[in-house]
Amino acid sequence: MCGSQVVKVSRRNFIKAAGSAGAAAGLGDPAVLASPVSWFAQRPRSNASTKSFTGKRPEDYRIILQDIADPLTRMPWPPTPEKLVEASIGPLRGSSVNAYAFGLNHSGTQITHCSDTFPVVGQDQVLLRSGSALKMNEAVKRLCREGHNPLAIMCDAAHQTGMDFFLRMRMNDLHDRVGDISSIEKPGLSAKTSAPEPFYYTPKWKRDHPEWLIGDAEAPHPHASLRFWEAKAGNYVIAGFREMMLRFAEEALNQCDLDGFEIDFVRWPFLFPHIEAYAHRHIMTAVMRRIRKHAAERAQSRGRSLFLSARVPCSVELALRIGIDIPTWLKEGLLDLVVIGGGYVPFGTPWTEIGRLASSAGIPALACLSRGKFPQGAANPPEREFLRAAAFRAYEAGMSGMVLWNYFYEMEQYYARPGESRGFEFVRDLASRDFLRTARKSYALDTIVPEPVYFAYAHSNSPAQVPLMVGATNDGIGSTVVFDISDDLSRAPSRLQPKLWLHLVNLGPEDRLEFFWNGQRVHPDPKAYPGNTMFDHHEFAFGLAAGQVHRGENQLEIRLLNRSPLLDPYITLVEGHITIPEMTA
Repeated sequence: MCGSQVVKVSRRNFIKAAGSAGAAAGLGDPAVLASPVSWFAQRPRSNASTKSFTGKRPEDYRIILQDIADPLTRMPWPPTPEKLVEASIGPLRGSSVNAYAFGLNHSGTQITHCSDTFPVVGQDQVLLRSGSALKMNEAVKRLCREGHNPLAIMCDAAHQTGMDFFLRMRMNDLHDRVGDISSIEKPGLSAKTSAPEPFYYTPKWKRDHPEWLIGDAEAPHPHASLRFWEAKAGNYVIAGFREMMLRFAEEALNQCDLDGFEIDFVRWPFLFPHIEAYAHRHIMTAVMRRIRKHAAERAQSRGRSLFLSARVPCSVELALRIGIDIPTWLKEGLLDLVVIGGGYVPFGTPWTEIGRLASSAGIPALACLSRGKFPQGAANPPEREFLRAAAFRAYEAGMSGMVLWNYFYEMEQYYARPGESRGFEFVRDLASRDFLRTARKSYALDTIVPEPVYFAYAHSNSPAQVPLMVGATNDGIGSTVVFDISDDLSRAPSRLQPKLWLHLVNLGPEDRLEFFWNGQRVHPDPKAYPGNTMFDHHEFAFGLAAGQVHRGENQLEIRLLNRSPLLDPYITLVEGHITIPEMTA
């Protein structure tokens, strides 16, 4: 069982336990470091020491559900351990979720568990500006005073349900930057109509140590710029900041009988000044060795594995651009599993590159899929169809499972309308690769989110494709997008007909469009609904033969002809998807 005891960590004990910048257990051996086979791969995989509380190995995780501190506000007042369980683990009973992964920290070190070292969310603030922030703060403090560590409560409950329990540590967090944009810590011009999240306040350490930050948090950078976001992130070049975060990691590893610990480099992807990040990659490797060492010592002390995971950008190059060296980590055996991406581009993430590196190192790779990153609206298929396609694409690229990001919002507390119910039944679809192979699914064009927060991720994220300018042309060169299809339709029944759907805006009355699918001219269905043309939204639907859609990249080209000189010389492709019907015999 997890227990509720919190291990107190002094600076002296921490430095003594961490030792030198040497590697994790077993990594000081030059022969191991020189070997192309990872330390993890060399361990006997059938040995009980490589298994979790429920007997799972890293490759057994099909579905990991991520959560944040919201159970502390989801549960009814007053707080009790039983209510916390029902607000966190309860909705997952009977689902296909293998592991519950709880987020530890926001804005650096603000927490929702018991600690003598780090502040509870809201504790640093003179005034809280929402009832939910006070509720979260008081819930943690009351439970801890009564001897109940929230992490231990959820850990015990997960194990009793048959799930494993992970903790997740963000190496930087910039929710307080969102608070800056909304002026959360300043009086408003009118009465509040919504409550800000508890995580939007600037933590005390950032106020006390502005020299630990990457830039000047008060500089007048545009909100829609990388410099605005990175300026308020902690800088791992600075030893004081590194030491604080390593203390945080060591304390977290001793909070309860957890099965896994994930280091999150995606939320948010700032570790060093971006122009220096590559040169500083050795620093983050040293940090990872220290965390690995703490995890190995914790596992040894209890006689059971503690899996170390990292959520990383979508490719080796993108990771190097923020200062993390995935090939070195895998070679040194610093990870037991790796999670790829933020889920922002589920149909464009190149899963295979890091996946193959992980496989050659003997560890599994999982795909991160994010709620809210699939097309919405009445003209689009249900989100479940997009999620199926994204999951199947990940499996076909070699991923062993999925991490569901922000899908805790499917819990009923977020739906106030009577009769509307959500749940986790949809997870069963994702856990079965055989079901996905023949199920109805829809592949979409990944969308760029045109808001300031996009600039916090663009430098470490695979590119999206829409919205896309389609320029007027008379030279035969149009604008193209790619649909990456994982289904093999070569043996599909001839009656099977994939459906292509496009949404464009700003069409002129005499514009002429030409569409080419894989180089072959295709024509939209003239009987299909054209969209709300009164507001200049135009929809085009195409019926394609199964033989026209092949596995892998399929190219769509759009040419705009006869454009009036009185209009902008382009139209915009806003959305697009292709639906593959259920492939029955």
